[in-house]
Amino acid sequence: MGALSLKWKYIIFTLLILFIVLGGFFLYNLKYQERLIIEDDKERVELIAEIIKNGLITIMLEGRGKEFQKFLESLIAEDIKEVRIFRPSDGAILASSIPTEVGEKIYTLDMQRYMNQDQPEVFTRQGDGEPFYSMVVPIPNERPCQRCHRDDGEVRGVLDVEVSTRKTAGRISELRERTAVFSLLTFLSLAVALAILTTLLVNRPVEGIIRTMKKVEAGDLSVRFVTGRKDEIGRLAASLNSMLAELDKARQEIHRCHAEEMRHVERMATMGELAAALAHEIKNPLASISSAIQVISDDFGQDDPRREVIEDVVREIERLDKTVRDLLSFAKPSEPKRIYVDIRTLIERTVSLVKAQAEKQNIQLRVDYGKDVDGAVFDPQQIQQVMMNIILNAFHAMPGGGALQIGVRKVDETLQISLSDTGEGIPEKSLKSIFKPFFTTRHTGTGLGLAISRNIVEAHGGEIRVESQVGIGSTFKIILPA
Repeated sequence: MGALSLKWKYIIFTLLILFIVLGGFFLYNLKYQERLIIEDDKERVELIAEIIKNGLITIMLEGRGKEFQKFLESLIAEDIKEVRIFRPSDGAILASSIPTEVGEKIYTLDMQRYMNQDQPEVFTRQGDGEPFYSMVVPIPNERPCQRCHRDDGEVRGVLDVEVSTRKTAGRISELRERTAVFSLLTFLSLAVALAILTTLLVNRPVEGIIRTMKKVEAGDLSVRFVTGRKDEIGRLAASLNSMLAELDKARQEIHRCHAEEMRHVERMATMGELAAALAHEIKNPLASISSAIQVISDDFGQDDPRREVIEDVVREIERLDKTVRDLLSFAKPSEPKRIYVDIRTLIERTVSLVKAQAEKQNIQLRVDYGKDVDGAVFDPQQIQQVMMNIILNAFHAMPGGGALQIGVRKVDETLQISLSDTGEGIPEKSLKSIFKPFFTTRHTGTGLGLAISRNIVEAHGGEIRVESQVGIGSTFKIILPA
């Protein structure tokens, strides 16, 4: 049934239900009609027996008893099989439509029927070739009969009538054939009507919807399924058309955003090339200026007030140099130089670089290593740069002191380094933008640290995540392939 279409599944199951329901109805009606035919024929047998009995009584009353035999023989017809009269006391046949039976004993079943019945009833008995109806009717010994027969018994004799069931069987057979033909025609008519209605009301609309969806799969979102129906198919078509309209609108918006994103990428690429060229152009003069300032500062004594100005200039030059290096690193990121690194050694070296500043700001540094943490393959300088960027940002978020927890874990096939501070936290509206270039919440800095960090981690095939709550702190998690 799985390969059949919805139309044929519906038709087959519906016809199966109709077959069961109509079959049960026709079978019940057939049995009912057969019962009526049998009852009707039994009434006919009763009427025949009553007519014969009355005829015999008339012959007796007219004193023509010798004509019994001829009367019974004249009764033999197409459906009346046998007629006989037997004595109730011993079952001896007194007269019969079959003359050779006279003087013989009546059938045992008929005698028992006469002895046991409360009143005459038609019953069925199996003959030599076919069943037939039989009825045993007592002939009362009425007063006129007693004038000739000096017998005061209640019964003068017993009439035994046997009628063929051939007509009954023929009527039942004809009824069955007629019922079978009528049932078959009814079932076929319903099947054809159901197939036509299913095709018009269900199959054609569904095929139209399928054709529409195939066009949509081919990329044509402008197609619509048009129907004037107001039923479920009409509502389905309206929902489909509404969905296609929304998809078409969304696709146009995606194309617009994609075009805008491509323009943005082109601008960023241009800006990156420009930034790299500009950084190279600035970096060399800055180095020359820094060397010249160092030479000039050597000419001033320690108490010379001009020496403080020179030191401010040197610090600004160092800040500019760092900005240029960050800009160059973001614009022209270098490929990771992967080697096997002992993560404990790298963490300890990184902590030692910031330990002095942590003590100065009253920040507690804690490191927690998980089980089976040994090493991994990555660029140690770049990953250390990522950790330094996050640690320095954490220090800026804790100007009044606090704690920085560094955790290292191996989870499945990844190395996870988490850095959790107890600083000011990052507002929710800023969380989505902290990894964007030049985004910063401080008055100083380039806003490139986290953008560079994300580029480095993604170049290693990993990712960097952040969770933060204002007033509680932030947690940055570096996830690298182990």
